[in-house]
Amino acid sequence: MTKIAPGRVAAATGMLLLAGCSADLTLPGSPPPGLAVAVVQGDGQTGTVGDTLAQPVVVVVKTDAGQPIPGRRVAFVPTQAGEFDPDTAVTDAVGQAQARWVLGTTAGVYRAEARLVAGGDSVLPPAALQATAGPGSPDTLRSEGPAIQSGHRGQPLDRPLVVAAVDRFGNAVAGVEVRWEAGPGNGQLSVPSSVTAADGTASVVWTLGNRVGVEQATATVPGLQGSPVLFSATVLF
Repeated sequence: MTKIAPGRVAAATGMLLLAGCSADLTLPGSPPPGLAVAVVQGDGQTGTVGDTLAQPVVVVVKTDAGQPIPGRRVAFVPTQAGEFDPDTAVTDAVGQAQARWVLGTTAGVYRAEARLVAGGDSVLPPAALQATAGPGSPDTLRSEGPAIQSGHRGQPLDRPLVVAAVDRFGNAVAGVEVRWEAGPGNGQLSVPSSVTAADGTASVVWTLGNRVGVEQATATVPGLQGSPVLFSATVLF
């Protein structure tokens, strides 16, 4: 009679058991079968830099059959600046988890993801999120380009006078009215006022007066830091 070593019997038995259970085998950290994360609310919002978006971001975890799954951890992950509060939430009785999205300080488009988490790792394709941050209220008026130039009597300066209106984070603010003024005998400005463009700037052409010396002009937005902005020109023959 041929004898089979006990070790071979154990190995063969283990392989049979593994083969018999392969259809139901789920390794630690592998994706839960048939689950998906979807956005319910809060995608595509528009807000102000540095602020919390008006609506919370809400996602739902469901099976392929549409059954909500409670008790699942969802991580809210910005792909750039900004943050979520909280950054991880647990789905409730109807399978939903939510967080508030706090935008970063740079105007533009923000993107984030909601990820189902198991065993400390994200295990499913995330749900994509997007928001747009606009600039805040105008905070500061500053010169763009040279604040001191030289030119000839009765002639326009080579470069226009340019100022920029920005918010508290330095983002350009459009639609701000700037008042321009040259003192008596200091020449003429092309317009008495102008409105900042999309890049936050406004400009004017300065035609110098007829006297030799130093002339001055100002750009003013009441209430802003840095206002009025002073421009000087040395008038040559």
